[in-house]
Amino acid sequence: MMDIPGEDDPNQSPGVLSEKSEHEPAEFDPESLGPDVPSPSDSDYDGEATGLFVRLVIVFNVALLALSLGPMLAYFEGQVDLGIRIFLVGVIAFGYGTFRYVKFERERKSDDDEGETAETTDTQPDSAESGDHNG
Repeated sequence: MMDIPGEDDPNQSPGVLSEKSEHEPAEFDPESLGPDVPSPSDSDYDGEATGLFVRLVIVFNVALLALSLGPMLAYFEGQVDLGIRIFLVGVIAFGYGTFRYVKFERERKSDDDEGETAETTDTQPDSAESGDHNG
């Protein structure tokens, strides 16, 4: 009879490698390594910020491609005019992406500052009550 891998003979002993030593640890449970990972809720992110992020990733990818492809076309292929045009598209795309990112950061910071200002004015006492009451 032909010996086929994966086919075990019930009369054959399992072998030395299948025996478990008393020094071998119990089966490892990878779930026990750390705390459970929380799943994000729908309210954890801003839809406008997510959309801007996706658009900016695309813009910066186009900018990176154009900034690298333009000089390569000019140098290796000798197509200087086309290389310069593609390079300029990359510069414009990079500038636009940077402008939109900085604008978003400023808007977010001003929104945070307005929120903090509103919170601090709500918690401050009125001027009539701010006098010394120990007197």
